[in-house]
Amino acid sequence: MNKNPLVYIDFGGSRIKAIAGFVQDNHALKVLGEQEKVSDDVKSGIVEKISGAAFNVSQLTRLLQNSLKIDHITKVSTSVNARTMKHFTTTVEGRIMNVVTEKMLKDLEKKCTEEIETDKISVFECIPLAYYIDSRREDQPLGKKGSVLRVDFNVIIGNNLVKESLERSIERTGIGVDYIHLGIEAAATAILEDKERQEGCAVIAFGATTTTLGVYCEGKLQELSVIPLGGKNITKDIQELGISFEHAELLKTKTGCAMEEKVEKPVYVQIPNENPGNEPVKISTSFLARIIEARLEEMLEPIFDQINMIPYPLRWGIIITGGAAKLKYLPEFIEQKIGSTVRIGNHAEWLSEDTDEKFYDPTYTQAIGALVLSNDLIQNQKAEEQEAIKPKLPRNFIKKISSKISGGMETLFKYDELEKEQNEQQK
Repeated sequence: MNKNPLVYIDFGGSRIKAIAGFVQDNHALKVLGEQEKVSDDVKSGIVEKISGAAFNVSQLTRLLQNSLKIDHITKVSTSVNARTMKHFTTTVEGRIMNVVTEKMLKDLEKKCTEEIETDKISVFECIPLAYYIDSRREDQPLGKKGSVLRVDFNVIIGNNLVKESLERSIERTGIGVDYIHLGIEAAATAILEDKERQEGCAVIAFGATTTTLGVYCEGKLQELSVIPLGGKNITKDIQELGISFEHAELLKTKTGCAMEEKVEKPVYVQIPNENPGNEPVKISTSFLARIIEARLEEMLEPIFDQINMIPYPLRWGIIITGGAAKLKYLPEFIEQKIGSTVRIGNHAEWLSEDTDEKFYDPTYTQAIGALVLSNDLIQNQKAEEQEAIKPKLPRNFIKKISSKISGGMETLFKYDELEKEQNEQQK
């Protein structure tokens, strides 16, 4: 058993999960297991009850440790999909002293963040979209000469309380926050191919209380939109018929569909009344579809509007994911509304063959992507640390030593023999 696995905390709108896994030598992710608790601490991607969320995180990580027999969990990652998140593009410039360096790129990103952040606004991500040296576009600016470097950034911002509430919910338990990923980036990492990111596609992630749109082109996140409605809102609409939330959820997932026109032979389903003293509720599958379709239209209208305004083609269409993406005829519903190909994302290629089948479900897409991202960041950090501790010797010196070692071994041995002979004569 891996003693120090990656651990991800999923602050969902209806439950909180703790998921552990590690990336094997063959680069496949082995998910070890999870623990989850029903929760109402999070609304529209924002932790509203920090004490309750912290209590749940503490219990879940302890249960995860005990069930998997792993060492004490000291760090976790999480992700953010808050309704207050927005994006905009901005430009930052810097003077090139000699050539463009990695440090210069990082300094410009830091400058961009500092110019935007306030006591109320946090920058979640600064994504470089394009580089220009003296007004000339450069895809690879490192090492290039010039006078002025300009970087166009896509900046993802949100209310300070979003990030703060996430961190406090975890750190109150004594556990550190390793990374806070963009939820849409985690999902995209799990289900997109490089060519899809490069040539254009849209990802729609259906959460319990949020629905997130991410548009990719030229390998970068170009558009972001978070709608404060999700699968839980559909369930609540069905619950209004007089049944419990649990029965409404079951009815939605087992019998419901996204398009009323697809219900060719309506049947009535009998569900226990939420009030035990009342008669059971009879619901037509056609009427159920009408309820679901109406809520979907409300949820997705602003997303469809945004997609229709995109000035570049989405060659690879729309990829949907998340728990509600499994709703019957949802791809067909979106295709009819937007006129683009739609498929359900698949993150199976990331998982090891011995990972439990349940983790192949679209509900886990964001978690899988976040674990992969965390592993990549940790490996990059280790590589940078190794690079930093290498001896800082002049290149000419290293070349001379290498030359002597590779081409002058005989001379070195002769020197040793001469020294030995001299020592014997002195005796």
